[in-house]
Amino acid sequence: MTHVTTPAPAGMSSRRARFWTNNKSTLIGCGVLVALMIVVPFTANSSVMNIVVFAMIFALPAIGLNLLMGLAGQVSLGQAAFFAIGAYTHAIMLTKLDLPGPVAATIGVLAAMLVALLVGLPLMRLRGHYLALATLGLGFIVMIGVREWDVTGRTTGIYGISRPSVFGIPIDNSGFFLWFVTPFVVIGLILALNLTRSRAGRALSAVNDSELAAESLGVNTYALRLKVFVLSAGFAGLGGVFYAYQVAIVSPTTAEFHLSVSILLMVVIGGLGSVWGAVAGAFLVQFLGEGMRDVIPAIFPGASGEVQLLGYGIVLILVILLLPGGLHQAATTLWRKLPLAGKRPPGDAHAHSAAEDTTIPQLPAVSTPVAAGEPILVISGLTKRYGGVVAVDDVSLTVPAGSILGLIGPNGAGKTTCFNMISGALTPSKGTVTFLGQVISGRKPHVAAAHGLTRTFQNLQVFTSTDVVGNVYMGRYRKGRAGVLRGMLGLQSGEQSAHHAAAYEILQSMRLTDAADDSASDLSFGKQRIMEVCRALAAEPALLLLDEPMAGLSSTEREVMAELLRRLRAAGLTIVLVEHDVAQVMSLADQVAVLDDGVLIAHGDPDSVRNDPAVVVAYLGTDLDEAEAELTELEEHA
Repeated sequence: MTHVTTPAPAGMSSRRARFWTNNKSTLIGCGVLVALMIVVPFTANSSVMNIVVFAMIFALPAIGLNLLMGLAGQVSLGQAAFFAIGAYTHAIMLTKLDLPGPVAATIGVLAAMLVALLVGLPLMRLRGHYLALATLGLGFIVMIGVREWDVTGRTTGIYGISRPSVFGIPIDNSGFFLWFVTPFVVIGLILALNLTRSRAGRALSAVNDSELAAESLGVNTYALRLKVFVLSAGFAGLGGVFYAYQVAIVSPTTAEFHLSVSILLMVVIGGLGSVWGAVAGAFLVQFLGEGMRDVIPAIFPGASGEVQLLGYGIVLILVILLLPGGLHQAATTLWRKLPLAGKRPPGDAHAHSAAEDTTIPQLPAVSTPVAAGEPILVISGLTKRYGGVVAVDDVSLTVPAGSILGLIGPNGAGKTTCFNMISGALTPSKGTVTFLGQVISGRKPHVAAAHGLTRTFQNLQVFTSTDVVGNVYMGRYRKGRAGVLRGMLGLQSGEQSAHHAAAYEILQSMRLTDAADDSASDLSFGKQRIMEVCRALAAEPALLLLDEPMAGLSSTEREVMAELLRRLRAAGLTIVLVEHDVAQVMSLADQVAVLDDGVLIAHGDPDSVRNDPAVVVAYLGTDLDEAEAELTELEEHA
């Protein structure tokens, strides 16, 4: 393993400042929320108190759903099912088994999480509206189940749930109950905020931007989404526990569809991806719900029950049309208009770009697990069929370690299809891909990434939800160890700092630190291409697949890229390079392989491939006899 250590760029000070700012803002926000909840019982009437208590209760399932939708990108219409499971389990434990309150509450939350795990194993393989419909079906199953099961009291439900006592003090009024639930909401907020800023949270945001790119960096998207699905159910189950205490009865209404709609509305109004937005949305929807009880009957005399959903639907449509980012978007927009908001502090990375340009770029760390010249990648009979069309036909190659293999061919020759099969993005119709002695063909991209294979893409896969250094930081994912639990508890600051420093070093190697804190989506196409290469290098791969890395680069950037590839090869990194600039490939590659119509027509050193008649035919469109004659004539004149 080759490592290069350089001092962290001065721009790192802004990252540390941002880290402390985030934590400071969390503490201030939680402090303000606690202060408000302490004051409310002394200032609000009973009606407002009731709304505030229920808003705090429903903030918990809203936070959970926000993590699932805003962070994991999974739409669920079954949050009420887990809310009901938590409430019913808690009530059964209290009334039928006479267990202590804390034990009953814990079992209620665990029951919701267990059900989520069992149903999530198959459901998390679904995407988009398929998952939404499946979770909707789960909600109906739970609702029908509690109505028909004797243990749950059928339509009557379970009643007689007594309020808890804390340190011998009975929680027998709304004020005490608000103070009772507030610490749990605050803890839930902190845990959720920590998760969004953690390794797992960043990975989930990356998955939302580009699942293929995230998996190619080692993210097991299925496992990560499943964990967040279970976590989201835990938040909902805890909300159900407090609901059972507050109303002293649990009935089938806790599992009805309109409750899932209400929780969804809280998340959308608050702003997807914003934990604080989920809490604000819970308050707004609760106050809105009270208003709907007065407004809807006034508009539709005699209207009751689910007619109230009309109001929710109208509000939801208006929010999506007028404020798709919810309250979070409105607050962020307002903040940016304030003086000095969003301004970069002195000493930011931009101030050091000129100085960096006069230094020799540092070489990123690379992995060299096998001796130079030994086979690192073996492709045997690789074939991909789409119905009657053969995109890649029986390709076999061996790539020696510490070399650059150029893979060229006309448009549509099958180069990217080969890359996709090697990295795991596509399953071969036939053949195998062996990397470091392990067969990786037909397996997910994160499996190949775990062994040290990573790639870039012909069509850029940029994580637009974060900045440039955040994109490169994601390349360090497989080097990290902190999971969802450590992320929630905030026990990974040391790991994060080390990976941020490494990300800056990678950016420095490609002279991109001046844009480190810029939004990745704001970069020019060429710089996005460079950033993607930096992201791949951040993984310290043993094998790097580059799909047209020179496309869109200026002449200066192409020279920097070419020099970097030569230095990486000298350091022991193995590179497979797809590039349309044949002259550049010939100058860089140790070996060149040529595909035409999915068939490997030539493979060897650059000189022999350049003079191969079959290659000339593929590129010039002449027939084989003419190509051989032209080459013979050129050799005679030479």
